[in-house]
Amino acid sequence: MPPKKNVPSKKQSQPKKDGGNKHPQHNIGFLPPGAKRSQHQDPRAAPSYSPEELFGYRYEPHFPVAPRLRQCPSALIEAVNDFHYAMMNDLPRNEFYYNMLQQVIVPGETTVLEIGAGSGLLSMMAAKLGAKWVVAVEGSHEMSELAKENVRENNLQDKVTVYNMLSTDLTSRDLPSTPDVLVSEIFGTLLLGESALDYIEDVRRRKIISDKTQILPQFGVQYAVLVECDTLTEITAVSTWRDLNLSHVMALQDTSSVVFTKQYGFRMSSVPFKRLCEPIPLLEIDFCKNSSKDYRKKLPLHVTATESGTAHAWMYYWVASHPKTTAEGDRFVMSTDPEDTLKNFPRDMQWGQALQLVDSNADPKIPSPLAVEKGKSYDFNCSLSYDRVIMHIQYLKPSEEKKEAAKQEEAH
Repeated sequence: MPPKKNVPSKKQSQPKKDGGNKHPQHNIGFLPPGAKRSQHQDPRAAPSYSPEELFGYRYEPHFPVAPRLRQCPSALIEAVNDFHYAMMNDLPRNEFYYNMLQQVIVPGETTVLEIGAGSGLLSMMAAKLGAKWVVAVEGSHEMSELAKENVRENNLQDKVTVYNMLSTDLTSRDLPSTPDVLVSEIFGTLLLGESALDYIEDVRRRKIISDKTQILPQFGVQYAVLVECDTLTEITAVSTWRDLNLSHVMALQDTSSVVFTKQYGFRMSSVPFKRLCEPIPLLEIDFCKNSSKDYRKKLPLHVTATESGTAHAWMYYWVASHPKTTAEGDRFVMSTDPEDTLKNFPRDMQWGQALQLVDSNADPKIPSPLAVEKGKSYDFNCSLSYDRVIMHIQYLKPSEEKKEAAKQEEAH
């Protein structure tokens, strides 16, 4: 149900200088692990957790749990052990950010803001490269404390200031001046899975950064491609065992959700699969200009098969780059395409790819993959959530295609 509209009074309260009456975080879906949505009420205070939220609560009292872990929020420990170590050991990722920072930082002059600082690695890179000052913003209290320890351990405390707050709580008063550079690595398995565009658009809109601030990386593209992968069917489908028909279990096959390969327990680069079409750019993003509202909630997709086969799933991956140039050596690229992660185990363990099973809609009760023929075209509809974080691609049978086209015309 939509919120009730407020009737304007004769004297309305003035919007706050840094973002209006409604707190920016209310419009952003992803909350960093260990952060509290109510944190903006006192962003620098250590958050309080209920006993159920603490790591030690999940174990019976006689289980040995290290004291250093017992009082930490479970969400944070899970996040660090799930992907932070892999992320920091993704050496090509680290080089990607280091090279971008090196390209734009003028020692003693350039100022840097990092949002979603985590361990503080990128902020320390900027400091080592000679940034005049660096402000690192991290939503998790515990992670921000660890980042401060890392900064002190590397004798960079005179250059790097770590704030425990969400970037939506940051104001211009928290910074010595408008930063020359904004750097962030807040991507998920899906490019916008951690609301990167919303967080960056927020600091742009509230003038925390200026039009002259360089955003690293500036560009990102979310791709989807149809794949044939018999191995995938071994863990997502069933038909028979010997002479027993088990096909009715398929009525519960999830063809709606986008599932990460890490959740399935494998890497796409380690299983045989065939691409059945050219990669489709679902979202092409310029983080300096775009907002979620720039992208429609429904996208018609007209797909031509480049190979014949059985489309078992859509595979999602993304590419981030900076700057917009094709000059060799001047453009830096980071990708989750399985071809690019073949020798990068950490990247597949922190991001990997995402998969959505395809339903040909041949039978409304039992889903089945889609047979495609080289050279023929097929129509799909891509649905995006309001914040463009969640997506789904649906096959349109010829009759459904006409109905959808009529709906699109009516909408316009």
